[in-house]
Amino acid sequence: MRDGRVAYVGPDDGVADVTGAESVDASGATIIPGLVDCHAHFTGLGGANWIARFGDPEAELLARGDEAARDLARMGVLTARDVGAPRRLNLRIRDSLRDRPDAPDILAAGTWLARRDKFPPFVVFVDSGEELRAAAIAEMDAGADLVKIAVDTGRTGDEVTFTAAELAPTVKAVHDRGKRITAHAQGKGAAVAAATGVDSIEHGFGVDVATAQRMAGRTALVPTLSVLESFKGFAATAGGRFADGRAAATALQEQAFDAVRAAKSAGVRIATGSDFGGGSVRPGHLAWEIEMLVRAGLEPYEALGSATWIGGELLGVKDAGTIAEGGAANVVLVHGDPLSDPAALWRVWRVYHRGVRVS
Repeated sequence: MRDGRVAYVGPDDGVADVTGAESVDASGATIIPGLVDCHAHFTGLGGANWIARFGDPEAELLARGDEAARDLARMGVLTARDVGAPRRLNLRIRDSLRDRPDAPDILAAGTWLARRDKFPPFVVFVDSGEELRAAAIAEMDAGADLVKIAVDTGRTGDEVTFTAAELAPTVKAVHDRGKRITAHAQGKGAAVAAATGVDSIEHGFGVDVATAQRMAGRTALVPTLSVLESFKGFAATAGGRFADGRAAATALQEQAFDAVRAAKSAGVRIATGSDFGGGSVRPGHLAWEIEMLVRAGLEPYEALGSATWIGGELLGVKDAGTIAEGGAANVVLVHGDPLSDPAALWRVWRVYHRGVRVS
C-alpha cells in the first residue's frame, strides 16, 4: 500500500520497489477488503428501545454518528449506507466525517418517506403518489445520496402503503437524477417494490419465488437477518413478558431465511445490512449478519462477497469491498479463515482505511 492506494498484489518476488515500506507478518490471518454495511442508522442507538431513541435531543443523535463511525471502522466496516435519520441529520454526520480515516465512507438517504401515519413519526409523511415524488426530489435537492421509501408497515409488513402506480413515478424521478432508491419492505410491499424497479429491498422477509424472479438482474436484497436474531435474544433474557415476541421473531426469521434462499436460487444480488441503530443491533456487528446469511443457506464465500464487493456494487462506490492494484487501500486483517469459519470476521486484528492504520 502506498499513498492510500494498493500498489501491488502478488508474490514477494514480484514487488518492484519496497523501499521504505513497513512489512507486517500476517501469519495466521486472512486479508480481506473493507466491509460494506448497506443498512445503517447512524443517529440510532439500537437496543430494546431503539424506536423511542430517535426522539432524543438533536445533539445526542449527532454525537452517536461519531461514535458509531469509530465502532464501524475498528471492526473493518469501511463503507456504510445510512438509510434514514430524523431531520436529515445523517447528511450532517456524513459531511462531518468525510475523509476521516477512523470513519467509514458514508452514503446517506436523508429522511425516510412514508404514507401518513403508517410509520413512526420521525419521517416525512405524504398522502399521495404525487407528494411522494415531490418529497423524493426534495431529499435529493437537500443533498441525499439516495432515497428511502417505506412501502409497507406493521411488524410483518402486512399492509402495503403505496401501489406500484403510485411508486413508479418516484422511482423514475430518482433514476432520472442518476441516483438510487431503496424500499423498506418487510412483507407484502416487497412485490410492489420489485415491480417498480427499485434498486434494493430492505429486510425483504416477504420475498417469495415470484418476487425474487422479478428482482433478478435489477433489484438487490438486503435481508437484515441479525435484527431478528437480536429480538430473540432480548426475549430470552427479559422474562416471560417477551415470550410471544420470541415466537414471532422465530417465525419471521424462518420466513426471512426462505426469502434469502428464494433470492439465491433466482440469482438476485444479496448484500449485507446490519440495521444497526434502526433495529436493536449495535454498530460494528456486521460479522453477525454474515454468519446469519450462512445459516440462511449462503456459502461462506457468498456471504463474504455480500459484505464486500456486492455491497460496494449496490452502493455504486468505486473500490468499495475490493482489493485491486490501483484501488483504494481499504484492507482488513482477521484471525483465521472466514471462508471456512465466518466467525473469524469478529476477530479483527488490523484495519487500514485508505492506507492509514485505524486499529
